[in-house]
Amino acid sequence: MIQLHIESKKKPEIYRKLLLPKNSSFSMLDEIILLGFDLDGADYFNFEIVKKDGRVSKEKIWFLPKNDTDLDTDEELADEWLRKPGDEAVAHVIDNNESFTIRLESYEELPMNSEATLCIAGAGNIHTGKMDKIDLEEINELVGEDEDADSLLENLEPDYLTLLELTNDLKKLKPWQYFRDDEVVVIHFEDVDYKVFVSVMGASGEELGLMIFDMELGYNSLAKILYEKNLPSDFSYSLNALSVNFVDREELDKADYQLIKDCGLSYRGKKNWIQFRSYLEGTHPERPNYLEVELLIDVVSRMINITEARKDGWEYPKLSAHQYPTFKVQMDGELQEIYILQINMLKPTYECYEEISMFEKAQYKKKPKSALQLEYDLFYMPFGVEVEETNRTVYPISCMLVEGGSNLVIEHEMLSLPKTPPMAQGVLWTFLQGLKIRPCKVFVSKKLRPMLQPLAKTVGVELVESELPCIREVRGILETVPMNLFGE
Repeated sequence: MIQLHIESKKKPEIYRKLLLPKNSSFSMLDEIILLGFDLDGADYFNFEIVKKDGRVSKEKIWFLPKNDTDLDTDEELADEWLRKPGDEAVAHVIDNNESFTIRLESYEELPMNSEATLCIAGAGNIHTGKMDKIDLEEINELVGEDEDADSLLENLEPDYLTLLELTNDLKKLKPWQYFRDDEVVVIHFEDVDYKVFVSVMGASGEELGLMIFDMELGYNSLAKILYEKNLPSDFSYSLNALSVNFVDREELDKADYQLIKDCGLSYRGKKNWIQFRSYLEGTHPERPNYLEVELLIDVVSRMINITEARKDGWEYPKLSAHQYPTFKVQMDGELQEIYILQINMLKPTYECYEEISMFEKAQYKKKPKSALQLEYDLFYMPFGVEVEETNRTVYPISCMLVEGGSNLVIEHEMLSLPKTPPMAQGVLWTFLQGLKIRPCKVFVSKKLRPMLQPLAKTVGVELVESELPCIREVRGILETVPMNLFGE
C-alpha cells in the first residue's frame, strides 16, 4: 500500500491521509479525492507531477481525467511516479480554482492481501473551511470497501508513544484523588456524535486508572458495575470496555514492558507503569488496536482537561441513577459547558427465537412427563481457546444440564460464542429434544429465566428461579480440569 497525504492548497489545514493499493491509477485517485473531501462528483482533476524521485520535476507532467478523450494518461499508476517519500503532485479541479497537494509519505506493508482504498486520518470541511474532525467510517463507506477498511485500520501500527505520553501526564494529576469510582463522566464528541462513559478507578487506593465504556456496546457493562450487587464470577468475561491501568513493574506482561521500552520510556515506583487493555465480550483482554488507541488518545486528553477543571473547583453534581454530567467536545476541539445525560433503561423484552414447527411441538409433548428436575445454565470457562473466526483468544461457553440432587451431568456442550438469548434458548431446546422424557421442572438463574421464558411457554416447560447448587458444585470441579483434557 502507498500512504498519501492530500492537502487543500486553498485551505492548507484541511487534509486527508489515504492508503491506496500500489497499482492505483490516477483516475482512481481522482475518484478517491472527490469522495474523501465530499466534492461534487461532476468535478474532475488534472494531475501535475512537481517532484519525482526526490527532485523537483524539470518539466510539467500532466495526467488528465477519464472524460478527456484525447489522452489515456489517466491510467498511469501513481506509484510509478510517486516513488520516494516527499514526491509530490498537484491536483487541479477542472473549471474550479480548488487545488490539492498530494505527497507520498511512505509504503506500508500490511499483513493482508487487500485491494481496499482507505482513509486513515484527516481534518476539516472543504465546503465550510471549518476544522471539523472527520468521520473515518463514513468516508470509508463512501469509498466502498468498508469491511476491508476496518481490517486494514486494525492492522495499522497504533500511535502508542502519544498515548503513553498523554497517559503519563494524566497520572501526574492523580485524578483518583478528585473522583470517586462511581462519579462517572461522559465525553460527547460533537462532530461525530459519539459518547463514551469514563470511570476513574483508584479512590480506594487499590486499582488506579480509567475504564472507558462505549455508549452502545459498553453501557450495560457499566450499569451492572454501578447498580447491581453480587455480580457473577464470570462477569469480567462479558465486559465491553477499554482500560488504562497504572500498575507495578511486576504486573506488566512482557509485551507491555517491551512496548514501553520500544517507545524509549521508563517509569519508577509503585503503580506508575502504564498498561492498556481492550475488553470484548467473550474474548481475552488484548492490547488496543489502531482505532481504539485513537479513541484513547482523545479520551485521555479530555480527562486531563476535566481533572484540571475539578481541581479548579468544578463539583460533581448530585444526580439520580443513570444520570451523568456530560462534557461536549466542540468542532474545534474545545470543551463546552456540561449538560446532564439521562439514560432510560428499558426492561429488555425477549421472544422465542427458535423456529419450532407444530410437528416438533407435538413430538416433544408425546414424551412421557416425569418427576425429573433439572438445572440449566451457561457460563464462561476461565481459559482461552483460539478460533478461526477471530484474531482474539475466546473464552468458551460451557452449556450444562444437570440432574437435581444427584449432580449427574445430563448434557454438556462447549461453544466459542458470546452469551446471547437466542443461543441460550437454542441450546436448551436442543438438550430437551435429546431427552427421552419430559422433566417436570427446569431450574435456571434469575438472569437467565426471562430470556428462556418465551421458549418454555412455547414448548410447555416449567421454569423455576434458583441459585443452581448442583451446577455450582459441578462447575467448581469443571474449572479445575486441565484445559488440554477438553480437546480429548
